Amino acid sequence: MLTDFRLSGKAVIFTDVDDTMLPITQESSVEELRSFLSELRLLGVEVVPVTFKTFIEVEELMSKLNHNFPAYVIEGGCAIYALRGFLRWGTKQAIGNYEFLELCNPISIYEDLLTYIEGSPDCLGKALRLSKAEPENVSRALGIPTELIKLSQARLYSEVFITQHNPCRNFISSVIRNTSLKTIQTRRAVHILEVDKDRATRELLKQINVVGRETLVIGLGDNPADEGILRNSDVPVIISENRVEWFKKAYYLRSPGKPP
Repeated sequence: MLTDFRLSGKAVIFTDVDDTMLPITQESSVEELRSFLSELRLLGVEVVPVTFKTFIEVEELMSKLNHNFPAYVIEGGCAIYALRGFLRWGTKQAIGNYEFLELCNPISIYEDLLTYIEGSPDCLGKALRLSKAEPENVSRALGIPTELIKLSQARLYSEVFITQHNPCRNFISSVIRNTSLKTIQTRRAVHILEVDKDRATRELLKQINVVGRETLVIGLGDNPADEGILRNSDVPVIISENRVEWFKKAYYLRSPGKPP
């Protein structure tokens, strides 16, 4: 059990996991990541996922890795889970050894709005609503195994529309703009939720159990949805094969060779 991370910790790594530490399909690389995480922990470096994954997905991943993350963020920033002692908070909510803090309301309160989007002329037949779609259809669209899709459908705080159809993506943005929700667009999907990774990362940094000295914060991301991780890190690292314009415009990036 971690009781005071700062006394022994040298750095913390925030990562979205998918395509930064592990291929999104999770094929063939789990053993390598398990070994890597163990080596990092011996060095006093802890990894904290800040991910769009669901609670069940992260639990399954930790089981595969035989590794308990000291903290993790689910559904794009909507809830923070942490082993007792890793954060300074005193939340009354807990599951097993993990305390948790919810930053979003249940997505179910927006069901009428989500149903409206799903049936709109711009999106009908052009988008898959993740929580409601047949797992096999989502698997074909994303190239992710069906068993992993089923875990991703157990969403409590967010919804995802899988679509590359621009009229649908634009329609979702226009509808959500007039609500308390946010949209976060990735290459193949539009996430709908109340907060973002920036809010959750800042909350984590504010609550990490700090005693004695500074801990280096390293952020790993691979697309614009990870800006909240990168902008709050001492060392932001982009891991991506995509040469897109947002990388060049990111104000928090430093020139190669310059120390943080």
